[in-house]
Amino acid sequence: RLDQNLYGIWGTNTSDTFAVGESGAILHYNGRSWNPMNSSTIETLNAVWGTSADDVLAVGTNGSILIYH
Repeated sequence: RLDQNLYGIWGTNTSDTFAVGESGAILHYNGRSWNPMNSSTIETLNAVWGTSADDVLAVGTNGSILIYH
């Protein structure tokens, strides 16, 4: 959802950026627009980091860890 509070942001460049936040919110920026991604969790996500555009981790409350490949 685009109306959630966001708490973490990370990207490989200005055309490939991820933001995470409340209720499992994950947004991906492709250089033109922010698009929601399905996280399959309702836990708040507090941080996001990766090693490349297709190897991204998000962590949040209650020990939640999400991996995007």
